[in-house]
This record gives sequence, C-alpha cells and structure tokens, in this order.
Amino acid sequence: MNHPLDERRAFLKHILYGGMGVAALSSMQMSLMNAVLAQSNSESDYKALVCVFLFGGNDSYNMLRPMEGEALTDYQMTRQNLARSQAFEISPGSQQVDGGIGLVPELLGMKTLFDQGNLAIQANVGTLIRPTSKTDIINKAVVLPADLYAHNSQQLTWQRGAELNQKDTGQTGWAGRAIDVLQSNSNAPFIQNVSVTGHNNWQVGMNTAAYHVDAETVETMNIYKHHAYAAIRKPILEQHIYHTSFSHLLAQSYNEVVKNAEDNAQLLTNSLSLLSPLDIDVPSNNTLALQLARVTDLIRLGKLQGLSRQVFFVGLGGWDSHNNQATNHPKLLTLLNDALLYFYQTHLAIGVENEVTSFTMSDFGRTLTSNGDGTDHGWGGHQFIMGGSVRGDLYGILPPQTATNEYALNGGRMIPTTASEQMFASLAAWYGVSETDLVTLFPNLEHFDQDVDYFSAV
Repeated sequence: MNHPLDERRAFLKHILYGGMGVAALSSMQMSLMNAVLAQSNSESDYKALVCVFLFGGNDSYNMLRPMEGEALTDYQMTRQNLARSQAFEISPGSQQVDGGIGLVPELLGMKTLFDQGNLAIQANVGTLIRPTSKTDIINKAVVLPADLYAHNSQQLTWQRGAELNQKDTGQTGWAGRAIDVLQSNSNAPFIQNVSVTGHNNWQVGMNTAAYHVDAETVETMNIYKHHAYAAIRKPILEQHIYHTSFSHLLAQSYNEVVKNAEDNAQLLTNSLSLLSPLDIDVPSNNTLALQLARVTDLIRLGKLQGLSRQVFFVGLGGWDSHNNQATNHPKLLTLLNDALLYFYQTHLAIGVENEVTSFTMSDFGRTLTSNGDGTDHGWGGHQFIMGGSVRGDLYGILPPQTATNEYALNGGRMIPTTASEQMFASLAAWYGVSETDLVTLFPNLEHFDQDVDYFSAV
C-alpha cells in the first residue's frame, strides 16, 4: 500500500488535474484541497463509528453457549432442537460465568478478536425507558417501549436512541444528533455521514442527513444512460442542469439538488479511483463484507480530506428466524463473522484500528424457546462492539438460558438488563460527545444509575 502522504499528493494532483488552476476549482474542490493541505502538516483527531444493523431480530442467545454443567443442561432443555452442540470457550476478564461460556463455531473470528481484547460483548441489552423487572411488568408499574415486538418500531427505537416521539428527538437518530452537537459547520464534506444500505433514521439529524452510496458502484444520473440517444441527451441535460437559471424558487432549488448530487457522485468516483488497492481479499458472496469494503475506502478518503469524524451505516437482512433457523442462522453468523473480521483486517492495513469502532444493532432478541422450527420475536439480546480502542470483555448481566428465570417473560423473552441508550452513550462519549450533551442525545439515560464504558484510554 502507498504511504498516506503519497495518497494525499495524488489526491491534490487530481483536484488540480489538467492545469485548471485554483481559479477554476469549485467551492467543494477548494475546501477539499485546503483540508488535504492542512492534513499534510498535522494529523487530525479522527474517529469513525460504523453501525452494522442486523435486520429482522438476531437470535443472539444462540451466538453464546454454556460450556458445561447445569448451565449447559438448562440451555439444551430450553433451546431444544435449536441448541448448538459446540462452542469455543472465551474467558471474560471482569466476571465468572457459571458453566463457562463460548462462541459458536461460526464466530471463530470474533473469538480471536475477543481474545486479543478488540471485541466487547454487551449481554442482554435492549430498548428500555427505565430499569424494569419482571415484577414491574406483572404489576404494570413501569412504562414499556411502544410496540415492543414490532420490527419497524423497534428498529426506529434502536436507531433513534430514544422512545418513539419522546421529547425533541422527532424523526432524528442518535448518530445524526451527535454530528449536530459536534459539527458546527453544516457544509461539511458529504462523505462525513454515509449509508451503504439505504435510508435509516440513525443518521438523520436536524442539520445532517446521510449520503447514500452503493457497495460496488457510485450512482449517477441514469436518465440518459443505456439508451440509443444517450450521446445526444447527455450534453442537452448537462446544459440544462449546469448552465440554466430558473426564476421559480422551487425549480432553482431542485436544480441545485440535482447538480450537487451529480457533482458529488463524480467527485467520489474520481477520488475513489486514486486509492491504491489493499492486499486483502473481500470474502466472496458476502454482501456485508462488500459494504464494509466501501466503508474502508470512504474512511481512507475521509482521512485524506482531513475529516475528524465520520459515521457509516451498513446492514444485513434475513435475521427474522421464525422458520428453518437451525439451517439459516449459522449461515448468517458466518457472513457476519467473516465480514467483521475482514473489516478489522483492513483497519490494521491502513493504520486506523484505534480510530474506528464498529457495533451491531438489531430489532430485538428472540425467544429462548423454540416454536418447532425457529424462534419468535423477543426483547433483550447480545451485541458486538469491535475496535482497537475497545476494551474486550463481556459486559452486563448474562442471564440463565431458561424460560422461567427472573428476567424471562412468556416464551423466554428476556427483559433487558442494560438499556440500549447506556450502550449508545459509551459509543457517543468515545466519539467525542460531552457528558452534558449525552443526556440530550439520550433522553432516558437519566433513569439509569450505572454507566457503561467499553473503551480503554487509547
């Protein structure tokens, strides 16, 4: 791989390509050039958050398996035909788990990262408004998140980091709100906030929204593509977009949006072409890995452009395992494992392992009991947090895997013992959000006494 300074020089050369000179540069090109020049003299305080959303509700209780004794017997009796027969033991440093605990074979790469101290496992985390017990629920003494087992509402609650419609969060998400409080310049480069898997609320702020890219291509206007008259249409449309003024305010505004989108797409295409390839193979037939490969390139560009903060959203579907779970869930875990391990290897290759933190989210956990062919919608579940700054360990309470324990509702729906907002607060604090702003970002955080901290002082 080229030295970072060589890539910066190539990037500057491209901006000034063709002897255009500074006077001919667009405002965007000028800002990028200035950022690269500044970056050449001093390294920025760079950090990136990468959300890996597992759409459908991951049965994360079947990622971890007790190793022996009564805990293993309870697990096998509760999970029935879904019980996993094998696991690789891990050794949490902060707590002793009765019967020991291991990651299933498809997550061998995650075990390696855990053993190295670069993977945290947050146990039994879920959407909560305030600490909640089984007695509270039976006595109806606590308010629960709305539409608790519904895919759409729980995806939104995870992404917003707050109960639906609570206070001033509106349709925003906690990453978007974090950018709002950290970024005073609303004209930040468009690759600061990027989704590689479509629209989501997580990246929406009052002053920011995600730029959408595809994992393998950069989409440009297709109105004149793949058509017999494309060569004739293209210059006409470009004349209309770039050299026409409109008296109607809405028409002019719409034209500016189209022009900016086309400019951004062209700039991104050209910039990506300057990056030297990494000598790391992307796992084959793995759509999540392809998305993360795109994120790696955008991180490289972000650092070249002098950005201090970036957020990315990627996702993998298929986790709604009502049926055929014994076959499908291990395949999904393999995809997740291989993609995350590959992604971390790219961090090492470009030297950003301490500057990038990735984490999983999912709609909800699933029932501990089998429905005969799979599991149904649950509540609490386990999530991964990965990065060189992460203090690898098992966090929170790991409840017994029985359908009748003190944390289990009907069917073995687990009441979360850690709130999703506690998890998010640790991620946001590492990202640079102040303690004062954390409560604004996460309205329910004030109800929880215990802080969660996944990070060492790196």
